[in-house]
Amino acid sequence: MLRAENLYVQYRWRQEPVLKGVTAEFEGRCLLLGPNGSGKTTLFRVFSGLTPPKSGRVLIDGEDINKIYARAGALATNLPEVYNLFFLNAYDHVIVYADLLGGDADKAFEMMERLGLRRDYLKKRKPWELSGGQRKAFTTGIALSVGARNTLLDEPFEQLDPAKKAGLAEELSRLEGTLVVNTHETWVLKPFREWTTYLMFEGKAYGPVRAGDLLESRLVRGEVEDAILVFEASGKVFSLVKGEEGEALTELVTLDRIYEVGMG
Repeated sequence: MLRAENLYVQYRWRQEPVLKGVTAEFEGRCLLLGPNGSGKTTLFRVFSGLTPPKSGRVLIDGEDINKIYARAGALATNLPEVYNLFFLNAYDHVIVYADLLGGDADKAFEMMERLGLRRDYLKKRKPWELSGGQRKAFTTGIALSVGARNTLLDEPFEQLDPAKKAGLAEELSRLEGTLVVNTHETWVLKPFREWTTYLMFEGKAYGPVRAGDLLESRLVRGEVEDAILVFEASGKVFSLVKGEEGEALTELVTLDRIYEVGMG
């Protein structure tokens, strides 16, 4: 179980906070949906101990993150900063992390091969020499192989073709423990319809709500009574409602298009 309590994150080079009082609890299968730049990755970085919050706190399985930092088995993530042992090639990274974390290297390699990364290729490249899509497959494969109680996957479907997306979705449905997947793509609502879901816009989290309810919802401007969810984006209020009015959330394809709807 992962819990964020009133998290604020401020980067020195930005005037506005990146996270603005985020409170959310993730247990079991969870989605975090939002457009690019909404704060999803920053929230994962806070959970992973990579970015300290300005205020608020993070609990992992009921314990403050500062008390369990680097404890094996507590948390796994595909954030690339975690996997940078500069003297090792990508293949040896997998072996080392499997050994350190009690993971399954063969499982990691099998997952990577299904995502298009062969073992012989990994032996010839350092992690930072992989393309963006290859590196995401590489870090996702490691994260899914270590058997952590909590797993965070940042945009794991990025740059995958439809067949590989479907295969990865099936793999995620079989994973044990708490899994949180963030993405800006709305197609995930269909295969993960029973998952708990939060929406994230401009540093604020909205939810929780069942993914299946979002799948059946439509987006309208303004605050509507009995809406499934109400949120703000670009200074405008939106409601997700059932019925025929508005645009189906899945028709947006990506939540980046929320801003186009707001200009309409």
